[in-house]
Amino acid sequence: MAKLDPRRALDELIKERGESYSSVSRLLSRNPAYIQQFIKRGSPTRLDDSDIAQLSVHFGVPGAIFGGDEVPESAGLSTIAIPVLSATDAEDTLGRVRLVDEAWLRSLSHKPTGVSIVMVEGDAMYPTLRNGDEVLIQRYLANENPRDGLYVIRADAGLLVRRIALEPTRNRIAVLTDNPTYPNWDGLLRNGVQIVGRVIWAGLHVA
Repeated sequence: MAKLDPRRALDELIKERGESYSSVSRLLSRNPAYIQQFIKRGSPTRLDDSDIAQLSVHFGVPGAIFGGDEVPESAGLSTIAIPVLSATDAEDTLGRVRLVDEAWLRSLSHKPTGVSIVMVEGDAMYPTLRNGDEVLIQRYLANENPRDGLYVIRADAGLLVRRIALEPTRNRIAVLTDNPTYPNWDGLLRNGVQIVGRVIWAGLHVA
């Protein structure tokens, strides 16, 4: 089987996630042009092992994709590292990951490299979701449009799991809770709501 070129693979992942060369360079604590030079000019000729490891965790793909060592087939490994996003952090926390079965994840998502985990905090979505439940989200791409369903959005309080409903008025949406004691937000401009991802699976917390 032909090996995928690491530069092309990284370029496609950056575009798929709606990121930029400079943001990924900063992730690696490199100068802003580092990744662009690697992809477009071939310099450096190979990424450092530490960079490969960090990119593997960030994108949730095997390091071999970026030019790292191949995992022997005999090892029988079939897991993918999924980033765990903190619901209370102001920014995404990509240092923590969870290993999940690759075949199972691919049954849920056709883009497993864009999946993340978020823990539900609070009971605003009760009884659909409870405090401590975990959801898998498909990370949103730039300029993607929502449809009715469960989403994770970013607000002043951090990451919130909410229900989004499209309104008849163009470019307007409602952000809803399932618990009637919590307020709904109606008539919001689509661009005024920062959507992190769409919920594709929910796991119930067992006390």
